[in-house]
Amino acid sequence: MKKILSLLFCFLILSANACASQNKSDMSGYEGFDDKDHVFYDMSVKDVSDAMERKETFAVYFGFSKCPWCIAALPYLNEEAKAAGVKVGYVDTRKDPSWSSNIDIDDYDLFVEKFSDYLEYDDNGIKHLYTPHVFFVKNGETVFEHNGTVEGHDATERSLSQEEVQQLKDIYREGFEAMK
Repeated sequence: MKKILSLLFCFLILSANACASQNKSDMSGYEGFDDKDHVFYDMSVKDVSDAMERKETFAVYFGFSKCPWCIAALPYLNEEAKAAGVKVGYVDTRKDPSWSSNIDIDDYDLFVEKFSDYLEYDDNGIKHLYTPHVFFVKNGETVFEHNGTVEGHDATERSLSQEEVQQLKDIYREGFEAMK
């Protein structure tokens, strides 16, 4: 019994520390997204890597506020995360104004190390992070991921149709289910 209480105490302390370090993300740059009670909290690539090394279960979204596909996807990711009761890490791939590409983010080599299997090669033969990209991690391993919105949708040309919205929500729901 003493050992169980000790483990429980350690778990509570670690959980409190993890929650204390989770700063709510500033999502105000996302056009049309005004949910002040959103699920997103700031993470860096190093934070993601460390969480994976600790065998944690979490979801992480890579994107930026001027990305048309990110703008289209964000409300539905937020909605499905709330329904699943999950907070989502947010790595802003344009956090530094000098970053003009997703591969400019800090620790990109570490990112590629963790997620290489889910990345496509760009025209220069470099494994490239295209956004929005959401990774669903269970016990430190990626169990599901989704890139973009839905097949056939071009966010620079049109909004998602109702059918596409449902398809995207189903994809995110599947990702959150995979984390259980």
